[in-house]
Amino acid sequence: MTTLRQIIQSNLSIPYEDIATSPLAQDQQLCTEIQEILSESNFYHSKVDGLYGKLTREALRDFKEAYVLTGGDVIGSTTAEFLLRTNQSNSAGNYDFSTKQGTQKAIFSECRKQGLMLNSQIAYVLATVEHETAYTFQPVKEAFYLGNKAESFRRSLWYYPYYGRGYVQLTHDYNYQKYNKPLGVDLVKNPDLVMQPKTALFILIDGMAKGQFTGKRLGQYVNGSKTDFVEARRVVNGTDKARPIASLAQNWLGKMSSLESIATEFATSDIQSFIPMVRSGMSWNDPALEPVASASVDETLRISAEQLLMFKQVMSS
Repeated sequence: MTTLRQIIQSNLSIPYEDIATSPLAQDQQLCTEIQEILSESNFYHSKVDGLYGKLTREALRDFKEAYVLTGGDVIGSTTAEFLLRTNQSNSAGNYDFSTKQGTQKAIFSECRKQGLMLNSQIAYVLATVEHETAYTFQPVKEAFYLGNKAESFRRSLWYYPYYGRGYVQLTHDYNYQKYNKPLGVDLVKNPDLVMQPKTALFILIDGMAKGQFTGKRLGQYVNGSKTDFVEARRVVNGTDKARPIASLAQNWLGKMSSLESIATEFATSDIQSFIPMVRSGMSWNDPALEPVASASVDETLRISAEQLLMFKQVMSS
């Protein structure tokens, strides 16, 4: 029996394309561990039973695609590390929606949790919420800008009571229905639950990451090889207000780049304290290095990917 931690430590490769011959079909403990993480991350929507089959394979494929992990249908050390880090993120605790800044931080963290890893992708999500909520960063109802006349307008809509709600406008009963199972609540029976910030946040990012709103995924327009903030509007609402939102996204991207450089400067001094231990022969997997190895992306003194790479290079020098 193998664990994800052992895959990392021993640099193993577990193929999973062929269901009948994959080691996952024989290792129920490893399969269960993977199913639990994928289930918590909303990639796997079936019973956690340790039995390897098509649903688990597709969930693994979706996970690797979301995190832009290469290598095909193989769980190697990198995929195993991403699975474990996702599991840590799922257990990170509650978000603080009491302030605008707290909501923005929640959006950043939830983006990373659901596979939107690039700053450019997160910038576009932030810009979308900024526009859709009229800069309040609070869930809103359709036509909220009409004030006292808003409710009568909503009742006139043919899709009432499933009018737009949330950080983006979730409309129509079938869209409410599709989130019942992932969220474990009945949104068709209680559509106003979408106004709860945590629920609205999940729907926002899941919808943009997986193309749940229009069939278009954010990764189609904003990825490692291109950043098309104008066309990215098709993920939510065609081309409506595409250019103003693109401008907001560009501003957010600039802010995030500045904050990242500041965090990197702080983190460097933190890394320096580990270098003597590394040069003395300490393994990357040694528990003493856990503060670096498991640094969360939303911590003030977080460790950037570039620094982790630098740190690993020091180890091998």
